[in-house]
Amino acid sequence: MKNQASQSSRHRKKRRKLNKKRVGILLFIAALMIAAVVIAIVSSVKPNKKTGGNENSLFAIKSILVNGSTHYTDQQIIDASGLKTGQSLIFVNKRKAAENILLSFPYIEKVTIRNASFNQLEISVEETLPAGVIQLESGWLIIGVNGKGLEILEDGSPQLQDYKVIKCETLENGGVGRITIDNRSREVINTILDYCKGTNLEKVGELDLKNFSDITLNWNNSIEIRLGSDVQLQEKLEFASSTLKRVLEDKGGDAEGRIDLRFYTKANQKAVFTPKELLTDGE
Repeated sequence: MKNQASQSSRHRKKRRKLNKKRVGILLFIAALMIAAVVIAIVSSVKPNKKTGGNENSLFAIKSILVNGSTHYTDQQIIDASGLKTGQSLIFVNKRKAAENILLSFPYIEKVTIRNASFNQLEISVEETLPAGVIQLESGWLIIGVNGKGLEILEDGSPQLQDYKVIKCETLENGGVGRITIDNRSREVINTILDYCKGTNLEKVGELDLKNFSDITLNWNNSIEIRLGSDVQLQEKLEFASSTLKRVLEDKGGDAEGRIDLRFYTKANQKAVFTPKELLTDGE
C-alpha cells in the first residue's frame, strides 16, 4: 500500500512538472506572437517621404471616405483633417482630426470619424443650415441657425436673393467661423423660420429684431407684420398666418399694408389690418 501511494505521489509531481512546461511553452509562443504584432504596428507608422506613411504595413489606412459635405470637396476635408493614407489606424488621433475640420470649415457643425473597415477611415460631417444674411460694412454675412457666421457675400451678389434679410444686433467679435448673434436673437429667428416653412408666411423676406419689443416681418415686400415682443411668439405667428389668409381672400393677392399684432394676448386675440393708403408716417 505504501509503495502504491509513493508511486501515485511521484506520478502527480511528474504530471505537474509537465503541465508547467506546457504552460511555459504556450506563454513563450504567445509572447512571440505579441512581439510580432507590435513590430508590425510599429513598422506601420514609419512614414515614407511621399505619403507620410507606409501603405503596405499592417493596420495602415488604405483609403479615407467623406460623407455629408455639400459646401466643401472630400479632398479639402481630408487635407484639413491631417489624415493620410499609410498612417496606422491604431495611432490615428481622431479627436484632433475632427477638431481640425471644425476649425477649418464654418458650415460644418459636427464631425464623426470612425473605422469603416480594417484599413479604411470614414469621415462623416453634418452642416448647419443658413438662417439668412446680415448686412455689414464690408458686405453681407450669411448666418447659420446656430448663430455662427458662415460666409461673406459681396453687395450685388446673385446669391443674396436666396436668403432672408435679418436685421439684429451683432456681437463685437462675430464674423465668419464665429458666433455672431446672441442666443435670444438666434432663438427668435429660428422660431420664426421654423414656423414659416410650409405656411403662407414662407414669403417673409425680412426679419427685423433690432427692437425685441417690436419684432417686424416683411411679407413679399407688400405687407408688414408687426408682432410686438417675442412673448407668445408661436401663437402670434399662427394668428398672423390666419389673418394674412383672410386679408388675401378679401383684398386679393396684390394687397398691401400692415397686419398689427402688437396688442395680441391670449385674452385678446386681435390683429388689425391697415391698407397701405391709410397708413401714415410714424405709425
